Amino acid sequence: MSPGPHNTPRLRLLEVHLEVDHLSRALDFYTQLLPHQGVVRWRDGSAAALVLADGSAFGLWLRGKKGLFDGEGGQHVHFAFQIAEQDYDLFKERLRKLGITPDEHRWENGARSLYFFDPDGHQGEFMTCDWAALQSNKSSQ
Repeated sequence: MSPGPHNTPRLRLLEVHLEVDHLSRALDFYTQLLPHQGVVRWRDGSAAALVLADGSAFGLWLRGKKGLFDGEGGQHVHFAFQIAEQDYDLFKERLRKLGITPDEHRWENGARSLYFFDPDGHQGEFMTCDWAALQSNKSSQ
């Protein structure tokens, strides 16, 4: 990845891992909800990761699993995915098919969000704008 403007380092979030109580249940939930290009499973059965379209990973670790250097997955995590406005209803329907009625929020700039809790209590969000749009809206007030 090359540097950004004015030699500002570029970065993207490569992976995030959530702690789950039942790996198969969590994996079933997220493979139905999130578009992905594959699933990587740990040999010992303690974790799996959905490989998303941009090559990043959305990981699921059994509660108590330790990673390299004693790393752990997150508990009670909030995470959000940016989606296109035209895909809002698609994700709303996917959540409903999983038995979830999402909470909906409209931001001051007109963007919309769907909020939900997964089977392990993590709060997810699908949002139709990014933080740069929210920031510019807030700074103009």
